[in-house]
Amino acid sequence: MDVVFTIVSRNYAAQAATLMESLAVAEPGVGRVVIATDGPMAFADPGVRVIEAGTLVPKFAAMCAYYDALELNTAVKPHVFRALLAQAGVSSVVYLDPDIYVYRSLAEVREGLARAPLVLTPHMTRPLRGNANPNDLVILTSGAYNLGFMAVRDEPQIEALLDWWAEKLEFDCRVDFAAGLFTDQKWMDLAPGLVSDLALLRTPALNLAYWNLEGREVSREADGWRVDGESLGFFHFSGFDPARPELLSKHQDRIKVAPGSALADLLKDYAGAMLRNGHAAAKTTPYGHRAFPSGRLVTPQERRRMLQAARTGEAFGGGLTPAAQAWLDVPADGAARLPLTPPEGPWLGSSADLTAWLRAHPADALAAMLAARKDLRDRFASDDKGLRAWLLGPEALAGRFDARLLPTDVLDPGLVARAARYGVGEAPDARLQVAAYGLADRAGWPHGLTDPGLEAPVSQLARGLPFPRLFLAIWEDRGDLQRLFPLASFRQRFAFLRWLIGGGLAEVGIDLSALPAGVRGHPVFQLARLTVRHPPTVARRIAATGACETLVVMERWTDTAAAPVFEAANTSFKTASGEPSPPPTQVGQVVFQTAPGLVPADAIALLAHGVSWRSARR
Repeated sequence: MDVVFTIVSRNYAAQAATLMESLAVAEPGVGRVVIATDGPMAFADPGVRVIEAGTLVPKFAAMCAYYDALELNTAVKPHVFRALLAQAGVSSVVYLDPDIYVYRSLAEVREGLARAPLVLTPHMTRPLRGNANPNDLVILTSGAYNLGFMAVRDEPQIEALLDWWAEKLEFDCRVDFAAGLFTDQKWMDLAPGLVSDLALLRTPALNLAYWNLEGREVSREADGWRVDGESLGFFHFSGFDPARPELLSKHQDRIKVAPGSALADLLKDYAGAMLRNGHAAAKTTPYGHRAFPSGRLVTPQERRRMLQAARTGEAFGGGLTPAAQAWLDVPADGAARLPLTPPEGPWLGSSADLTAWLRAHPADALAAMLAARKDLRDRFASDDKGLRAWLLGPEALAGRFDARLLPTDVLDPGLVARAARYGVGEAPDARLQVAAYGLADRAGWPHGLTDPGLEAPVSQLARGLPFPRLFLAIWEDRGDLQRLFPLASFRQRFAFLRWLIGGGLAEVGIDLSALPAGVRGHPVFQLARLTVRHPPTVARRIAATGACETLVVMERWTDTAAAPVFEAANTSFKTASGEPSPPPTQVGQVVFQTAPGLVPADAIALLAHGVSWRSARR
């Protein structure tokens, strides 16, 4: 039996349904399988078998933590090939990307499998001239073969190939062009040397897409679609948005779709099938592995840190678990909390006395952090501005420092930009402005640190819409957004507003509640929000709530705790029994059980979390 499978997250359910619908007509005798990577998925067609990826892939939970959606959905591919080939009666397995539509039987694929154990299609069969995207260099960095299609037959050498591929993809299924990697695809450039033979299907009728369509003629005849006169086998609608059927793909600017052309009709037909299969609802489904159980979104930097830990065998929590979140909240340098003698001060006084003293002696707040942390001493011993930017950025964001303790006279735009850069890496100034806007809310910055111009309306774009400079800055930084939302009409601006609410703001770390009241309360903004089913939230510091008589500060929670605990190693709060809890607002007495040199830094962390206390002791 032949099996055809695809791999999807839930937001691509409509693409998968459309692919399976096309296979039911073109290849009614094959087994049709959808691999779901981020939660249960159901299809109206009873002939579609759904398998959750976690049942097939060893260490799947860890991969969900350290890979993003694209990387995860491609990393599981060799495991699925192996599992399906191992099933009784299965002689060959074909993979198709979910955004493919099959128009006729895959006879050439079976012919290819008859002469070789592995069948692939090349990205290019002719040079891509000029500088339009994609070009030869883009293809070179992406890989020789497009892995939106791959077919194998059941042979020992294929089993060996899949074992090798799965081993490589465990940690190196990354989008990392500098390292020569592009998900699962680049590895397959080596496949011809690892198997006895390779069937390379060069016909444009199979895997026709934006990268090989230039110079080819698509036509519609009485017997179906054709390309250069040949019957079209399957088209790969990579980067296609059914809401914008006049655009071939967001990934290219090489091919323009002529209105009324056969290509325009092909795209319109596929868009109709996608919408009929529930695309409008499916695309709003949040990615199932986007956040920890607490709701805190996982950043790309955190995924890379967990990947490095997994590669070296370090236990980081095994997946998107509370343990992994706590692990991430501890500085990467395991020897970070190696204290020196801290500055003198009322560290064991009340929170009110300590706050007043720190605001009068801000240099001692910085000295206390340096005394507690070897990593800060090593990195910023001769870089005072760097230390302030780091405290304003990552340390304030993690709840280890109260940004209000930095003197306002040193909080210049350069320091703010540097604090934002520590969070997002090297970036253009516009992107740093946006990053700082998001950091200000999540890290508890004093009011007025970010560029006030970001909240000013853009007069030529507002015109009935809540459109501040912040939204324009996000748009100006992304070429794909400029192509998708030209902002030339109210409809285009409203569509961009829905994209921002549906996840665009969350991508840059800005929660909807952080927007100016004039934007959030605008009738059009409220209307747009109602059209987005589940707007994602950006994790902010948990607000202090409740009261307790005693709070114990420990490096790590132990079962000897007889009162609520502040776990200083990862700046988290726990009940006496070790369960996570929000920080208390009022505390009668704080009992420090950490090293003497750490007490000042731990007291500052409590202030950062909004905790106040009447007295403290060691």
